[in-house]
Amino acid sequence: MHKKIPFFAVFALTFVCTLAAWAGPITTVPWNGYVGAVSFTFDDALKNQIDNLKPILEGLPDVKVTFFVTNMSNGLQGNAAGFAALANAGHEIGNHTQSHGHMTGQSESELNAEIVDFAGTIEKTLESAGAKVKVVSFAAPFCETNESVQKVIAKRHFNNRNCGWHGRNMWETEPEMFNIQAKIWTRSGATAAEMLSAMDTAAFIGDFSGANPWDVQVTGGSWLVVLNHGVTDDAGDDYSINPSDIEKIMKRAVEDKLWTASFGTVAAYYRAHFVIDAAESVASEDGFTVSWKIPDEHMPEKVPLRVKIDTEGVGDDAVVEQGGVVIAPESDGTFVVDFMAASLKVRRARAGEVGGGDKPDSTAAPDSSSAADSTVAKDSSAVGDSSKTVGIVRTPSVPGVSFANYAVFDLNGNFLGSANGFVVPDRMPRGVYVVRASGPGLVPVTKVVRK
Repeated sequence: MHKKIPFFAVFALTFVCTLAAWAGPITTVPWNGYVGAVSFTFDDALKNQIDNLKPILEGLPDVKVTFFVTNMSNGLQGNAAGFAALANAGHEIGNHTQSHGHMTGQSESELNAEIVDFAGTIEKTLESAGAKVKVVSFAAPFCETNESVQKVIAKRHFNNRNCGWHGRNMWETEPEMFNIQAKIWTRSGATAAEMLSAMDTAAFIGDFSGANPWDVQVTGGSWLVVLNHGVTDDAGDDYSINPSDIEKIMKRAVEDKLWTASFGTVAAYYRAHFVIDAAESVASEDGFTVSWKIPDEHMPEKVPLRVKIDTEGVGDDAVVEQGGVVIAPESDGTFVVDFMAASLKVRRARAGEVGGGDKPDSTAAPDSSSAADSTVAKDSSAVGDSSKTVGIVRTPSVPGVSFANYAVFDLNGNFLGSANGFVVPDRMPRGVYVVRASGPGLVPVTKVVRK
């Protein structure tokens, strides 16, 4: 005789099973291991951004920002060399349309010229000025979009920065990629003190228990997007920010241990986590594989994610690899994987290999370095010393044999030139690079090097 199962028990069992099916063996570490994130964006391709902001950014190497450029008032063409230098320093160049017009009343052909064609113009213009960039981020002029506009944006970009009074985006809330909210700086509105407070809020510093119920409830670290325009002491320009103020705000973000990365970098990490965290495993003879679909073909060429991987069942010596390359665990037991590879394999270590698949200690504090900016955790002893690596993707090599070639790439996978060993050439600006060593009969070895 079978007992009847109560309805609430059936519901609970169904819910648990559904949750188990959704949750895969990979869990993305929120905000790349930081307490939260902030992206500073600057619109309109203004010369004062180059003159007054570039020196500040050179003194804050961990802060990477986004410039949404337009050719309004000859902004891009007139300042191409300056923006190329900023791009080579690791800052993102995004699309703010050819002429900065009101788009919601334009025809599809007009929108294509303003958005799609201009993205190509940005890339060609900056390449002529010495910087190779891929434009993946968009910001609509006046924050004006509708369904028709967003469809054209999506032909060439994977996101759109919009406007919103708080500009906060929570980790557990899946984003509308073509309607990402940003907080607007104005002298008459968001004061410097308010912006400093916004950094603290993004880092979840303070007591938010008394927040107004109509406000977006702060339950943890968040991603704050800030919309800026000019950088100047001109008090008559309501949309410009004093250089001293933006420097204070950026320094506060760093002090608060926020991930200070470009808009496209954080947007890709944020979007990818909802996909990879839901990916299920498929068992194999020596472990399992996990595959997922890339949600947008216009995402950056590489999207490094800091993740925890449940290797239970494979063994303590489990090896994680992508594309045949073994990925070494970070110091906290997490792994930095490339989301754009669309799969990874977890297997038992083979003879001669050293596995590193111990299950991460969930109570351990995450390394506060940037996985998506540097691909791996930073080693504080290596900062400023180009002879040391800040992380290694380990692959076996032939003992006693030297590599013949050392190729240097940026974090988007663009080839930058050759090197003499795992040392970034002096001709290249400060930053984080990937050096790949190869030679006849050898398995390539890849190291990430901070200069």
